[in-house]
Amino acid sequence: MAETIGIVGGGFSGLLTAYLLERMFKDRLELVILEATDRLGGRVRSSTDLDSGLTYEAGAAEFYDIEFNSQLRALVEHLGLKTRPLVATPYFVVGDRVVRNDEEFTELLGVRGMERLRRFWERGTALRPPEEYALAGQESDNGHPWLRPTFAEVLSEMDDSYCEWFTAMQCHSDLATEPANTSGLFGMDNLLIDHPGYCSMYTLTDGNEKLIKALAERIRARVLLETPVSEIDAAETSGLRVKFQSDVGESNELEVDALIVTLPPRGIRMIRWRDTQLQTVVSSHVRHHDHSTDYLRVTLYCRQKVWRHQFPEDYFVSDAFGGVTVYDQSPDDGTSGVGVQSWLLAGASAREQSGRADSDVIKSVLAAMPTSIPLTEDLIIKCFVDRWTGMAGVSAKPGGVPLRPLSQRHSPDPRWPQLQFVGDYLYDSTLCGALDSVIFAVDRLADDVTRRTGPALTTIVDLLGARPRSNPSSLSASFFLDAARSV
Repeated sequence: MAETIGIVGGGFSGLLTAYLLERMFKDRLELVILEATDRLGGRVRSSTDLDSGLTYEAGAAEFYDIEFNSQLRALVEHLGLKTRPLVATPYFVVGDRVVRNDEEFTELLGVRGMERLRRFWERGTALRPPEEYALAGQESDNGHPWLRPTFAEVLSEMDDSYCEWFTAMQCHSDLATEPANTSGLFGMDNLLIDHPGYCSMYTLTDGNEKLIKALAERIRARVLLETPVSEIDAAETSGLRVKFQSDVGESNELEVDALIVTLPPRGIRMIRWRDTQLQTVVSSHVRHHDHSTDYLRVTLYCRQKVWRHQFPEDYFVSDAFGGVTVYDQSPDDGTSGVGVQSWLLAGASAREQSGRADSDVIKSVLAAMPTSIPLTEDLIIKCFVDRWTGMAGVSAKPGGVPLRPLSQRHSPDPRWPQLQFVGDYLYDSTLCGALDSVIFAVDRLADDVTRRTGPALTTIVDLLGARPRSNPSSLSASFFLDAARSV
């Protein structure tokens, strides 16, 4: 008789969990995915405008290729998905000034400021070499000198308030919060996203949600949409009983041999855990990991790509809204008569704007447009505002401080090894972090299933060439990088 595995959450983590388990154990497992909303995909969402047929990214903006951590790229290639590089020279809008090269940076920051900035990057890259960056979130990070200080405290080491402000602004969209609300190490890790020796970026052709669709098409798991889980209790067997609301409002139950919960901390908080000790442990898990912060994406469909000469590449950074990345999602070079621009607001600015009407949010974005881009309301065809707040937001401090052991993060109550937690908030708020989290949990669960039903038919390594992060040596390699890079 097949074992039943429940998966709470139908985002990338839940779908990937189902995909891997089905290929490892085939018909020895019956999987059920319970998703509270009316769609799969979570924060990965590509929306298509019906009038123009153009697709824009309403959710996750890009995928990361991290040196020494090729799991996500391996998955994308394994699924046969086509990619497009996302590249840009560091272009910044400061005030109403466009800064594009070393000479203009020196004019902006001054000779002393450039020297302070160079020293900061020298120290940051020396303390965070690429092979360690690829393993972010390991317990070894607890010994890093920048984990416990806030990012604001680490930035103050530059001893130049303007350079501190500029650096915080530079990574604000990636960090998704303000420097005082996260660790110095997480702040540096987000700065290093722009460092070519550490990371490169890409998107999927025809939309990032192609990843979600590819996984959904390849699983046979039973998928229940609009099915929020309300309660989890011990079953009469050694498994768990999951109570949930059906789409008609009736309460239902499902007994499972194992359960993987892929919800963010605030989603976990909404579930009642009937076992008193388990409730206590889960509450501690949530408190440690709940550092929610917000995103807001504002997408403008324009009659012309009026910015293509001033900003010819895939994105630039503006100091508006505390620091915002502005993406060019146009279908071509703008000669077709349409341009698509997407602003990624983060942290306090996203939270403030999310409470306003869409029309007011759009006016704020247009008012923040540099004068070198003559984008007026008469050039706007349509605008879209996508809010990623509350439970849909991301983590400002993934893993918490200090970082708990990986086994405890995924299985906080050792009495219940059949209950695993998975989420990007356990490592970092990216698809790379979510994938690493899934690999670790599936590897642990596979050991239990193997003991009861026999060996798996294939392994994660065979499928993706990826190993769980409990074996860091499998991902590390010798690497030398000249730390004396400037921005």
